[in-house]
Amino acid sequence: MQVEATRRLRWNFDNVNCNSILQKDKDLYKSILRGGNSNADNFFSGASANFVAGSAAGCTSLILVYPLDIAHTRLAADIGKTEARQFRGIYHFLATIFQKDGVRGIYRGLPASLHGMVVHRGLYFGGFDTMKEKLSEESKPELVLWKRWMVAQAVTTSAGVISYPLDTVRRRMMMQSGMEHPVYTSTLDCWRKIYRTEGLVSFYRGTVSNVFRSTGAAAILVLYDEVKKFMNWGGL
Repeated sequence: MQVEATRRLRWNFDNVNCNSILQKDKDLYKSILRGGNSNADNFFSGASANFVAGSAAGCTSLILVYPLDIAHTRLAADIGKTEARQFRGIYHFLATIFQKDGVRGIYRGLPASLHGMVVHRGLYFGGFDTMKEKLSEESKPELVLWKRWMVAQAVTTSAGVISYPLDTVRRRMMMQSGMEHPVYTSTLDCWRKIYRTEGLVSFYRGTVSNVFRSTGAAAILVLYDEVKKFMNWGGL
C-alpha cells in the first residue's frame, strides 16, 4: 500500500511538472503565432492564436513524453502480487515492448492521443486565455483571483467532458501494447467496436470522477498566472 501511494504521489508531482512545461510551450507558440503582438491583424491573433498554441504545446509535449505515458497507463492496470505481474517497472516495460514490437509498440495509440490533445489542450489553454482576456477588457485592472479560478474551472471541466470520448479511445489503444492479439486494428476500428458492442455511454464511462479531478488542473492554470506575475514584478 505504501509503495502504491508513493507511486501515485510521484505521478501527481510529475503531472504538475508536465503541466508547467506545457504552459511554457503554450506561451512560446502563442508568441510565435502572434509575432509578439497580441493585437496583430492576422488569422493567428486573439482566440485563434490561443487555441492553436494550446493544441501545439499539448501535441509537442505528448510526443516527447508518450513512452512514459503509455508505460504509466499499462503499469497501472498490471495488478496483483509482484511475482505475478507482467512488468517489473517502467524500464522493464519499455525494454520488453521495444524488443517485441519496436518503436511502434512504444507509441501505440499515439494518433488517438494526438486527436484528444488537440481538442483538450486547445480548449484548456485557449479557452482560459481567451476568456481571461475578454473579461479583463471589461474589468480593469486584471480579473481578481477567485474570478480567474472560476473561469479556469469552467474551462477545464468543459474541455474534459468534450474530449473524454477521445481519451477513452486513447486508453483502449494504449492497453493493447504488448498484447499477442490486439482487439483493435486501428483508432477508427476502436471507435467502431466500442460503439457497436458497448454503446455510446461507454465513451463517457468515468466522466464524473474526471470532473472532480479537473479541480487540480484548474488550480495549475491560475497558479501559473500568479507565478508569471511575480517573476515579471521581480524582473526575473
